[in-house]
Amino acid sequence: MRSDLAQTHIDRNRETEDLTTAYTSHRDRIMQLISSTAADLGDGEDQKCSSIVLLGAGNCLDVDAAAVADLFRTIHLVDLDETAVQSVVNSHPEQMDQFRIHAPADIAEPLLSLTSRDFQPEEENREHCIKVLQALSSENGVSDVPEADVVVSLCVLSQMVGSLSGLIGEDHPTFVNALRAVRVGHLRRMLSLLRPGGVAIFVSDIVSSDTAEQLKTATAEQMPEIVRTLVAEKNFFSGTNPSVVLSELNVLSRLASGPDTVHTIDPWTWHMGNRTYAVYAFRIQKKMQEAVAPAADDAAE
Repeated sequence: MRSDLAQTHIDRNRETEDLTTAYTSHRDRIMQLISSTAADLGDGEDQKCSSIVLLGAGNCLDVDAAAVADLFRTIHLVDLDETAVQSVVNSHPEQMDQFRIHAPADIAEPLLSLTSRDFQPEEENREHCIKVLQALSSENGVSDVPEADVVVSLCVLSQMVGSLSGLIGEDHPTFVNALRAVRVGHLRRMLSLLRPGGVAIFVSDIVSSDTAEQLKTATAEQMPEIVRTLVAEKNFFSGTNPSVVLSELNVLSRLASGPDTVHTIDPWTWHMGNRTYAVYAFRIQKKMQEAVAPAADDAAE
């Protein structure tokens, strides 16, 4: 993993680690999704779910770590920044044994180990470039994380795309295919980390008030129409178009281990200082494993 690419995300964690209050409304929305999902899936005498995976956990400002520990027996924190996630665990000594740290981890592996040369489409490099795109779009990633009841992607897609943009630029001839590979790979990896019947909660920022000033004063009731309009105007962060994500989830639903149901969650605003983000989510339930029919008994009676 390249330290220069990883450091960008680590620096962002340091810049935001004291912004707990700014995350309040955003965190409340995500916790509502996690809590309702845990209530649906909980079992045992304590009605807790077995485990949850938080992709892009960082400082855990997007979630209430203590509340998550009350809902799940085991919490897997996956992030590039080992210092950040270790700090989260240290700040919850009574629940420390429930946390598992998976860091430093490249959720979009091998993205943060690549250079611009890996994406060159010239004839002499084409076969290698294809293999790189296949690796990015594969379901293989964070291999040390076991299957869980719930997997949550905490606004990491836009960060992955940001890393890709930094590597090759959005005008690069391979950028569109690479972006699609990163996005599909992320969705596939979320599903691969789920047990059959488990639920993935995909959360993504889509645009900020830098290009959509109306977000600063938008009400909850106005947000669905505002986001639809912004998408129609192609005013969104590269790769985060919810219509495209939904389309790719529909394609994955054809797989035996793909989504069974996908529910769209109404978008909300996330106020961060002078900037406001629009955020949306999908709740994705993985298919149950089909029962294998017993072999026919051909023996004579």
